[in-house]
Amino acid sequence: MSDMAVRQPFPERAKPAGPRPCGEDAGLHGVDRPGVAWDWMRQTGQAPGGADWVRPQVAEAWARCIDEHGLSAGADLAPRLRDAESRAPNMDASLSPAAAHLAEAAYDLRALLGDAEVALLLADPDAALIQFFDHGLEISPGGAPMTRVGADWSEAAFGNNGVGAASLMREPAAFDGKEHFNRALHRFATAGCPILGPDGRIHAIIGMVSARRDSARLMLGSLKIARRLLEASLFEYLVSDGYILRLRASPLGAGGGRYAAGGRLFVAADGHVRGVDRIGVELLEAGDAEALIGEEARTAIGLEPPALSAANADGRAVTVARRGAPPLVAEIHRAPRRDAEAAAAHRAAPGVEPLIAPHAARDGEWRDGVLETALRKASGLQERNIPILITGESGVGKDHLVRRLHASGPRKDRPLVAINCAAIPRELIESELFGYEGGSFTGARAKGKPGKFVEADKGILFLDEIGDMAADLQATLLRVLDSNEVVPIGSSKPIRVDVRVVAATNRSLPEMVQKGTFRRDLYYRLNGVQLWLPPLRERPDRLRLLAHLFRLEQEALDVVEPLLFAEDVWRVFLEHPWPGNIREARNVLRSSIAVAKETVIRLDDLPVDFLQELNVDSRRSVGASLFGERAPEDSGETPLDLSDWEARAVRFALASSKGNIAKAARSLGITRATLYHKMARYGLQSDRRIISKR
Repeated sequence: MSDMAVRQPFPERAKPAGPRPCGEDAGLHGVDRPGVAWDWMRQTGQAPGGADWVRPQVAEAWARCIDEHGLSAGADLAPRLRDAESRAPNMDASLSPAAAHLAEAAYDLRALLGDAEVALLLADPDAALIQFFDHGLEISPGGAPMTRVGADWSEAAFGNNGVGAASLMREPAAFDGKEHFNRALHRFATAGCPILGPDGRIHAIIGMVSARRDSARLMLGSLKIARRLLEASLFEYLVSDGYILRLRASPLGAGGGRYAAGGRLFVAADGHVRGVDRIGVELLEAGDAEALIGEEARTAIGLEPPALSAANADGRAVTVARRGAPPLVAEIHRAPRRDAEAAAAHRAAPGVEPLIAPHAARDGEWRDGVLETALRKASGLQERNIPILITGESGVGKDHLVRRLHASGPRKDRPLVAINCAAIPRELIESELFGYEGGSFTGARAKGKPGKFVEADKGILFLDEIGDMAADLQATLLRVLDSNEVVPIGSSKPIRVDVRVVAATNRSLPEMVQKGTFRRDLYYRLNGVQLWLPPLRERPDRLRLLAHLFRLEQEALDVVEPLLFAEDVWRVFLEHPWPGNIREARNVLRSSIAVAKETVIRLDDLPVDFLQELNVDSRRSVGASLFGERAPEDSGETPLDLSDWEARAVRFALASSKGNIAKAARSLGITRATLYHKMARYGLQSDRRIISKR
């Protein structure tokens, strides 16, 4: 007798007389009972069998977690990375052309999330993470390993979740709050959908995580739309040398108009069916893709390649039919042959990871798709005097984007004036921005000084770190932006200026507005159009970007014999969190080139503190829950946020330089003024003690 047959039934409970309570813990079933069921499971070690308490999918998932995966009921499972020895073969293909294409396509979808506080995930078929795009969801350092390449989201390791269940069951899955077996996920909703390739195999899992515990059903609907877009893109990307048939139901056939978007079928040049999408399978009534893949076209649809070629040349639609299925109308499109290198990569067996592929970026010009997307979005904004706000973590290249905006905009022949609002002392920033009359205060120049607004007249003024501007100066700045007039200190005569303002920050201005530390009216005045630059760890092209930067650094250092990185170094680059982003990357590359003893740079040539950053989250995650909830055996250490990482970097730089401010600033890639400002913010001193406020 099976375990399911002898499982103790979940006790029945009288239904409430009043309305059923609903809320963020109610789950998809609409009744506030998953929490009660979960507590009962924790106490008894058995999954409930009553469908009145949890959805059947949830009860089945909990039963799998206990009976098949051997997980402890009521567990608070710690996040983990899969070891290299235990990774599924598919994980080694995470950089295959198909996976790389999906990662870039998923990055484009991420922009649609807006400020929804939702993280978008892309995992391999075995639920090992390929990409994690975080957008406003609070991820604590204790859960940071779950956002890294190779993070294990499988049901066997992490309990039921949308991504792991979709991988295991090969169908969309979603869970709300306490429907998760793992207590660490009770604060979230998760959803996942498999992504099928033309061959009918699962190539990836697209997933979402939200802090809204009642949003699983909504996320699942969004993911099904995303799945359709990704599968269509993957179909067009992978097929090579043959004919794509765009299928739609014939008006004379049954169900005409049911599939308005149509399906796709790919017939290779050898006359065999090599690809079909979900709708194509349904239209042809084949049951599944495997029933069609490999079949001769004349048997599958009643046509051979010569007929397809003739229809494509004439630009006419043809009628196709599978035995026993209604006739379909098909438009024929030629799928050109892919180049030999791409075709070989496409045919490569799973398990072969082209980690050394980034070296190919050294042989040709590399294009920054992220930067070009931002530039296209900003096109025409400067002509219409629409303010631009650039957001992103420190070191992602906001200043570089501003320089490119200036160089490609209508004011490229006019000045670009930049000011770091965080690096200038509060008592001096007003005079820096607006200028002053001669003798207006002690120490003032006799002839006075024009401010940055006057210097930037007819050009662009870049206000970096705008989130660090004092509250009283925010009001003054707002008046200047509204009136286009500045009044220097010590003067009563306004000066008319024509300035296009671009602001940037690594802080959350909406959150600061809610806390009252940043003016709401100024935020909306600056936020005409927002350009977000992703952190390096979230960029799907990060290895190619690093290869490009590596080439530039070698050219700058006049390296005679080109250097290469060993394969294990590329893997470290892939999995590293890169808290300092591109600024940190350039420092690591420059340092590695300087200390390299051979033409191949190995792990021993990388900076020690850089390698320590890779392991710090893994050490902290032992006994910790996913997104910062404290486990019973937790050491009590307070989780770090982004400012803590920055404070740690500043403290380390000061300690390494033995308190030498200039040397510490150079190692961080910032000015001494900025370093002094950050030291004041975090209560650090420049002597050997390096004492923190805390």
